[in-house]
Amino acid sequence: MSQTSTVTASLRVLVVDDHPDLLSMLDLMMQRRKYAVQTAQSGAEALALAPKFAPHVVVSDIGMPEMDGYEMMRSLRETSGLAPFKSIALTGYDDESEGETAHSAGFDAQMTKPIEFEQLFEMIERLASH
Repeated sequence: MSQTSTVTASLRVLVVDDHPDLLSMLDLMMQRRKYAVQTAQSGAEALALAPKFAPHVVVSDIGMPEMDGYEMMRSLRETSGLAPFKSIALTGYDDESEGETAHSAGFDAQMTKPIEFEQLFEMIERLASH
């Protein structure tokens, strides 16, 4: 068994996005890669799921109503008892200040939409293996 398949077989990924179609597509594609996946349509839902699910990686949209991805990530990082995890910000803005803001909010990496799925999976697996 290769190292990648060992990583993916036990990898728990929490995906947060307010667009149900994208969320469903990411869920399906991650399950096909043998990830254990939980999805949330809001920051509040993600905050409720994370302690029980204990994700290895959180993939979150930034631009969401009520609680944006930055606020959600700051709250997740402050949640006591939550196991250490890696995180990827998904954003529609391709600019350097967006990356700096994502990093200061607690994200480990950033990807600009539209998402290249293979690149996203490579990023998830690279982050999870460190």
